[in-house]
Amino acid sequence: RKLLKQAMYPLLNERIYRVIQGVAKAWDIRRETWTEPEVDIVRLAVREGETAVDIGANFGLYCYHLSRTVGPSGRVVAFEPVPFTYDTCRLVGRLLRWRNVELFCKGCGNRNGRLAFTLPVQRSGAISAGLAHFAGRNDHRKDKDVYSPYEQTREVWCDVVALDDFLPDLKDVSLLKSDIEGADILALQGASRLIERHHPTILCEIEPWFLEGFGIKPQTLGDFFRERDYSLYHYDVVNGKGALTLTTIDGLGRFSSHNYVLIHPSRRDRLASLLGTATNFPTHVG
Repeated sequence: RKLLKQAMYPLLNERIYRVIQGVAKAWDIRRETWTEPEVDIVRLAVREGETAVDIGANFGLYCYHLSRTVGPSGRVVAFEPVPFTYDTCRLVGRLLRWRNVELFCKGCGNRNGRLAFTLPVQRSGAISAGLAHFAGRNDHRKDKDVYSPYEQTREVWCDVVALDDFLPDLKDVSLLKSDIEGADILALQGASRLIERHHPTILCEIEPWFLEGFGIKPQTLGDFFRERDYSLYHYDVVNGKGALTLTTIDGLGRFSSHNYVLIHPSRRDRLASLLGTATNFPTHVG
């Protein structure tokens, strides 16, 4: 199918290609042929009637599972700044009939404004939506072929908001997911009041290579979590059974690219089945 899409893009206008992409993604999400292990966390960390935040919604994988988990009385607030990806995600939402998701065509950072985004371009000319990132990241370094293999890029300007300013009155926030290719600390800084008020479980991609491209030290991310009493876990699935493994925050700079789970003491009971008994949780990491 990947080869088919590469062949089709040059022959179609972007609107038709977006429809084909949206239908394909909705099909994959519903059949669960496109998923991530951390989706398991959603079903435990979030309860019906609560609010979840999805920063970097992409084509709506987490929106779908969050929507089903919070139910009709709950709320999902999602952000996807790239217009093509945003429009495709909206189509996915219509096809999957989620009615409790508010999707904004905005990025999240530590301040409000309008910023340039770099969009990696595939050989077909289509963008690689999942690798879009704030412009200014230095990708011309060792291991570029591994982390940023695309030779061509496009630039697009998008609105960016600090979540604390944009939606200051969110209630019952139990989960925040962020996957924005190395700029996650900026989005978290812009949501610091929300995090300190609600202590949501946080799903966050951590890739030191991306962080370094922005001139951000992994320690900066570690300090943010430590100061708020969060513990860092990696979720592993072995033989169909998932478990959360405690990871030392001070080791962030040595990590490879993974999604990590950040848990505040007030949220540990919900994930106790993955960690053992609730009384065995450490109270401090670092």
